[in-house]
Amino acid sequence: MKGHLQVERKGDVVMSTMTNKNLRRALWIGAAALAASWAVQPAGATIGSDSSGAILIFPKVIVDTSGVLFGRPTDTEIQITNTSNSIIAARCYWVNATGHCSNNPTTACTPETAATRCGTGGRCVEGWTETDFRFRLTKRQPIAFNAADGLPVFPLTGGVQGPGGQTNADSSIPPVPEDPFIGELKCVQVNPEDFQPTIGFNPANNAAGDLAGQATIVSASTQPNNVDARKYSAVTLKSTTVNDRDDTLVLGGPGAEYDGCPNVWILNHFFDDASIPSHFSGGNAGFAQIATTDITVVPCSEDFSLQENNLGGATLQFLIFNEFEQRFSSSTRFTCFREVQLADIDTRPGTGDNAFSIFNVGVQGTLSGQTRIRSVVGAERANGVIVVAERFLRSEGGINSSAENVHFTGTRDKSDFIVLSPNF
Repeated sequence: MKGHLQVERKGDVVMSTMTNKNLRRALWIGAAALAASWAVQPAGATIGSDSSGAILIFPKVIVDTSGVLFGRPTDTEIQITNTSNSIIAARCYWVNATGHCSNNPTTACTPETAATRCGTGGRCVEGWTETDFRFRLTKRQPIAFNAADGLPVFPLTGGVQGPGGQTNADSSIPPVPEDPFIGELKCVQVNPEDFQPTIGFNPANNAAGDLAGQATIVSASTQPNNVDARKYSAVTLKSTTVNDRDDTLVLGGPGAEYDGCPNVWILNHFFDDASIPSHFSGGNAGFAQIATTDITVVPCSEDFSLQENNLGGATLQFLIFNEFEQRFSSSTRFTCFREVQLADIDTRPGTGDNAFSIFNVGVQGTLSGQTRIRSVVGAERANGVIVVAERFLRSEGGINSSAENVHFTGTRDKSDFIVLSPNF
């Protein structure tokens, strides 16, 4: 019968009688069945990246204007929009996760560059500090700024007013606190009068929140007069009708004031070092592009009052499925911020032994697969995380990249908490 599928479970491998042309479809069906035990509850999280919300999260922001840390001069353009017909406000936080050398605290580094940046005896110590700011947006107002520069002056300030006396008074966005910088940006919608947390003002989306945004990471290309840009949408958490307007925000679980973070993140990707033929026209047609994938993970629970991430160290678990429907697993520790190439999750940082990783195409034997990512629930918190992915294609023509929002499923019984710094 057309479309009929028979699946037989043999140990950790799901064997299918389907034809090869439907093998990819069977992979995702088998993956869903094998990972069903990961879903604490049925899929029900209403967070998103294609709709507005009351909490706006940009998991990855990079600034490296000299190119000393990431190889190419890089900056991130941030776009934030008020999607409602009301004046709104936001309290925001630059989270600085830039690492520094243990033997030279003024030198920025990453685990991959520690050997060259820190020298003999040095290691890269991860950081976590926050810089807070706030702003007002008029009805349907968009803003855009580079992370390296911020937005010190808004359009409707200094006596300039919009229709009906609308204004951006008391609004300013500082640049990121250092260059190079790697970290995240979180914004919480607040009342424009007293800057206390509030539900959204737009009845069209059930007052779930009015903030939306996108981030574009722009790098200088290795080709003359060219740039490489990768863009993703900010993750939004919607507000509920329960909001006590204090500075402790409850995400999911009992008494939720906002959506909880998902239980499982689902990433479809090429395995690292997969060779992808180019289909560009002209002289570049047919050259091979070597694919790698990076993920960035940030915690849902953070304490901006005490400048702690509140995660306290957690375990990230990975289930990996290839196109033969074989299952692999791995895990790694995670504290405040993690940006990592897939092949470095189960090997040492750098490219030296990536060929032995279970995320490598040579180990898996197929070009692509699916990875399911879950953090282990804590004793007191859900320990939810937010994930965004980036794909890099390297060839003789240079580096091309793309960013993407990751699919998710499920919710958790426990809550995460964001504690805002005192209102100012």
